[in-house]
Amino acid sequence: MKLISEFLQLNLLSFALILGIIIMLIENRRERPHGTDHVIAIVVMLTVIVINAGLRDLYMMSGFDSERNYRNDVVMTMFYLRNAIEHILFPMIAYVELLLIAPVRKKHIIFIPELVCIVSEIINLAKPGIIFSFNKHLDCVDGPLMMMPYFVGMIYLLLLMRYSVLFIKEKELSKGVTVIFIVFLTLAECYLEAAYIVKDLMDEIVALDVIIYYFYLVAIYQSEMKIKLHTSELELERSKRMLMISQIQPHFMYNSLTSITYLCDKDASQAKKALIDFSKFLRKNLEAMSRKNLVPINEEIEHTKVYLSLEKIRFGEDLDIIFDIKDIDFVIPVLTVQPLVENAVKHGINRSESGCGTVSISTAETEEYHKVVIKDDGGGFDVESLKDLDGSHIGISNVRKRLYDECGGMLIIKSAPEEGTECTILIPKENHDENSGN
Repeated sequence: MKLISEFLQLNLLSFALILGIIIMLIENRRERPHGTDHVIAIVVMLTVIVINAGLRDLYMMSGFDSERNYRNDVVMTMFYLRNAIEHILFPMIAYVELLLIAPVRKKHIIFIPELVCIVSEIINLAKPGIIFSFNKHLDCVDGPLMMMPYFVGMIYLLLLMRYSVLFIKEKELSKGVTVIFIVFLTLAECYLEAAYIVKDLMDEIVALDVIIYYFYLVAIYQSEMKIKLHTSELELERSKRMLMISQIQPHFMYNSLTSITYLCDKDASQAKKALIDFSKFLRKNLEAMSRKNLVPINEEIEHTKVYLSLEKIRFGEDLDIIFDIKDIDFVIPVLTVQPLVENAVKHGINRSESGCGTVSISTAETEEYHKVVIKDDGGGFDVESLKDLDGSHIGISNVRKRLYDECGGMLIIKSAPEEGTECTILIPKENHDENSGN
């Protein structure tokens, strides 16, 4: 128990940092941001280094005998292995950090310095002295290549610094600054240790580097997920819009085709015109499926006129249409006026007691808004019933949502039984100016 206590005292900070990384990995196990596998590999290597160093320190505190001759002893063999493992793993961690942080393409070429380090350490185990050796009292004696593991680690740190400059040039400022800080922290520790100001803090610094960058990875991942979620929501809304547009009301198609069939016998030229209008109407609806941008109000008015010309065939003198277009200098989501006019005809005029009436479409400009008003003098309804709209009403909720999402617009509906209905579209001028500039 005492040995465990001493072991933890010697390596408490290292284990606390490693435990912190493990907790973060567990917390984000489902999301697994890019680079998680590299972080896990670093944690494993770092844990081996900490345990390796802790066992050495424990032996030096409790089992070391300064008078004992350790030559050809199993303890000396273990010390050779321990130092070789440490010399191999620290540059290896720097190499994995490079793979984690930078978009390295020639991974095998960049691994060559670490491979040279591994081969040299193996040779040193077979014939001590090239990199390091121990005298009979376990004092470490530097060899001619003693600085090689540190030199290999520095190569990877310099490559990291090079990539950080590229990140900043490519406007990835946060990533570049994060990498520069990590490299600076590591180099500062190397200098302080070389100057004997601090001792054996490299594992803690490496763990801190990993924590800093993993926090960055998680933050970037969460930001990307928010963007993807927002994009998915927009795509879902667009899909709903496409579905709504594609579901052209069967009753309107049947009625239009029936009216055109009747005209074929009565007035061939009118039938031809009606077929052209019907073709334009269908084409506009199909084109609207792929339209992402706002469209000029003129386009919406023209499409509405085509629709009304077809309805006029069926209603004849029972349907009066008035256009009062005073403002044309704004844009609007595609297919927002025509569905409201269709509602005015279908639910207003067609269901009135007389079965006839007037639909007026006007545009005007105020200080804050561009305004479109669709008004009918038909049957009207209780506005509260809009809360329980079913499929028989064409796109009121859809129009309202698209107006808000695409240009910050509003749809205001006023109606009362037997008093007609007034639908007002308000397009804020601020949003219009922004959209016009895109």
